[in-house]
Amino acid sequence: MIAFKNKRPLLQTGHCVISDYDATWLEDVLQQAADSAGVNLPFRGEIAKAILIYLEEQCPLHAVPLDYLFQRISNMLRQAGLPRIADHLRLQTPPVVVNLHEIAEKSPLPLFFFNELEQHLAQLRRLGLTTYEFAGVESCSKLLGDRQRSCPTQRRMLDELNAFLEQHETSL
Repeated sequence: MIAFKNKRPLLQTGHCVISDYDATWLEDVLQQAADSAGVNLPFRGEIAKAILIYLEEQCPLHAVPLDYLFQRISNMLRQAGLPRIADHLRLQTPPVVVNLHEIAEKSPLPLFFFNELEQHLAQLRRLGLTTYEFAGVESCSKLLGDRQRSCPTQRRMLDELNAFLEQHETSL
């Protein structure tokens, strides 16, 4: 197996450093800013790749504060003639994957699971991480519903879990 060293600098936010980020995250950030500004941005992929090329090849820092990176992106958008998008650029961390199945294995009863998940997300927020991707939703609902396959009980648990996650996304 051959492993290539990632030449991107670490992103620093709060007490965390993030090494796992890519063009997709930057494209999403740019698209959200364009949507907020009411502007069409068909070349967001090229802008995201240009940012990554800068970070990999020309950035002299080993760790870049996230707010500094967003300030630089905003300045670059203004210089490129996209001030409305720059005005709507919102600082956000790359998404952190939260494995719900692992949490459910530790706390298989719904009452304890939701409490544990709430504490886990609060811990991530204290560290400065505010964007999440939830993995293992289906298998988590089966574990919490004490089911091996899909059934009405499991679907109710899945609906409850999705409602909880939706509520958490809107509260950020």
